[in-house]
Amino acid sequence: MPEIELKNIKPSRLNPRLELTKTSLDELSDSMKQVGIIEPIIVRPSSGESYEIVVGERRYRAAQQTGLDKIPAIIKDYSDEEVMEINLIENIQREELTAVEKGKICNDLLSKFPDRYQNRASLAKHLGVSESSVRSWLYTTEMPPEVQRRIAPKTEHGSVPAGKVDYRTAVKISHRIKEPNKFVEVIQHIADNKIPRRIATHATQQILREPDKPVKEIFREAIEETPIFLPFSRIHAEAITKGKKTQTARKYKDPRLQPGAVVRAQVNHYSDIKIKNVLRKKLCDLTEEDAKREGGYTLEEFKQVWGKLHGNWNPEEYVYVIQFDFLKEA
Repeated sequence: MPEIELKNIKPSRLNPRLELTKTSLDELSDSMKQVGIIEPIIVRPSSGESYEIVVGERRYRAAQQTGLDKIPAIIKDYSDEEVMEINLIENIQREELTAVEKGKICNDLLSKFPDRYQNRASLAKHLGVSESSVRSWLYTTEMPPEVQRRIAPKTEHGSVPAGKVDYRTAVKISHRIKEPNKFVEVIQHIADNKIPRRIATHATQQILREPDKPVKEIFREAIEETPIFLPFSRIHAEAITKGKKTQTARKYKDPRLQPGAVVRAQVNHYSDIKIKNVLRKKLCDLTEEDAKREGGYTLEEFKQVWGKLHGNWNPEEYVYVIQFDFLKEA
């Protein structure tokens, strides 16, 4: 594999969407120091002895930061049109992009390369995603800017950040609420109050029935009318029925989860549980006894379980610790 001196490489002039955070560069730089560069970048000849990056600008920047002089590279002759297409495909596969950003890239691919992507179906096939995903991404680009800014990026564990809304929820509601200002108001209320999708769907139906009723009032009534559910994995649901799990730590909670409330523990069937107490704790303050109540774990085992469900274990992160009694299987 040939190596090219970094001083002879320049960034792509055809990849304006590329934004690199300091954190991502630091992480990649640390990896390079440990194991080197695993995957070469792709470049194309430029003027003189210089080369232009086609794929791998993040690796190139990290190599600079690491203090390397050379980087392994594959040299290929690409036209400007080919580079643009490759960059768009590379960008759309980045996990942190929102549905709106992916929709804009899809629009670019469809408009700039009509011979290759005749329709959404052919584009979806090339990207390796469903046509419904492409359709939804494109649909978000037609939403009001106030809604587009609320669309959450994809996260590793599927959680929606505060103040954001899942794009599927936004698309579903947009099909029902056609009046732009009302649509914006509904999405903002869902995002600001972390309204669960089940309640959002119920409230949307009610908004259509009572269009003159204030949105906030409809959501308040929908929350009161909707049963409280707590989702659990299958193994934890079984632990509840056996009395081994009497506590659950959560990043977020329904405001109705108060001592005395009867809640449905949801998996492939339901169990009724009664809330005993709700505490606010840092993860570092959880004890061996807490871990045992979470399903018979040791504290170290529970840390592993938490990591699989929620990502890394951040000792300083606050969580809601919900203690409960099992009542019956529903």
